[in-house]
Amino acid sequence: MWSFHIPTMVHFGLEVVKKHADFTECGSKAFIVTGKRSARASGALYDVTKTLTGQNVTFVIFNEVEENPSFSTVEKGASLLRNENCDFVIGIGGGSPLDAAKAIAVLGTDPEMTADDLYSGEIEYSLPVIAIPTTSGTGSEVTQYSVLTDNNGNKRGFSSFHAFPLSSFLDPRYTLTMPEQVTISTALDALSHSVEGELINNGANLMVKGFSLKTTGLVREYLPRVLDNPENLLYREKLQYAAMLAGMVIAHTGTTVVHAVGYPLSSRKGIKHGLANAVFLIDIFRRISSSAKEQVTKAIEPFENLDELSEFFKKLGINNFSVNIEEEEIREWAEKAAKAPHNQRTPGKLDRDFYERLYKKIKGVDE
Repeated sequence: MWSFHIPTMVHFGLEVVKKHADFTECGSKAFIVTGKRSARASGALYDVTKTLTGQNVTFVIFNEVEENPSFSTVEKGASLLRNENCDFVIGIGGGSPLDAAKAIAVLGTDPEMTADDLYSGEIEYSLPVIAIPTTSGTGSEVTQYSVLTDNNGNKRGFSSFHAFPLSSFLDPRYTLTMPEQVTISTALDALSHSVEGELINNGANLMVKGFSLKTTGLVREYLPRVLDNPENLLYREKLQYAAMLAGMVIAHTGTTVVHAVGYPLSSRKGIKHGLANAVFLIDIFRRISSSAKEQVTKAIEPFENLDELSEFFKKLGINNFSVNIEEEEIREWAEKAAKAPHNQRTPGKLDRDFYERLYKKIKGVDE
């Protein structure tokens, strides 16, 4: 027995905002959440504001979302939203603006609520959220997750049914302005979601399995093509579709310890999230394979085995990765990884010593 439910209305295609967005159904004043660059550079912000103006919907732009959005940023955004009396939220950008938009939409409903309260498990309401991605990676446009960075520099994700976007608008034109390294990292994020989700699913939910298989195949085929021909809109469309499908996968499964181990690289060292996942994925899956080989083999389909997946990463430069990590950081991060809830979803037994070896390896101390 299995079930599948995504409460988000997805609109996909060229000029989809212009053709299908009816923001009057969401409210009378929009709070637009973006970062500093991609929403404007991609043309998405122009399309949204033009459509809002044409529909006589007023708006406020909050463009202060950083990579790995902080508690203070979403609390600041929520305060501005309330002061401006906005009644729905539009997130435009990569995973960071979309995740921030979800958090702001919840916090904006209650002036007494803090970012810490998002993790209480007692979220009862959110303003409507519209998600418009400009990258092809996180799948946040179809998930109930939002990952923020707390006041101690730790990445923490919260989950709530109320955090699902009401509608999402995916236009591959908005991904054309992604730099090469962002294209690689976001596609690797989608791939990571796909294989991690199916590792957890292990074939139980047939739709999750189908979406994972499709996602992994699309990334394997079209990421190299996009890198060779970055202006090809069809190739960009394939990666955006893959990222969306991978979002639907993890909306039903969650992620494994690959994400938990990668978080400190993003929040503490500024390494892009998808890359931070990829540098650990092969070693973690090899360890899991020692006791669950068939499960791993099925999770990474249509790659035939981990050697083929590793070679795919190698061609993208992942195997050359290293970062400066202090011994104290290694011990701290390994301890947190060992205690992360992701361990409960990950097959096999992975302990603190294993995580320490992972971090030492990318530091260049391979034991």
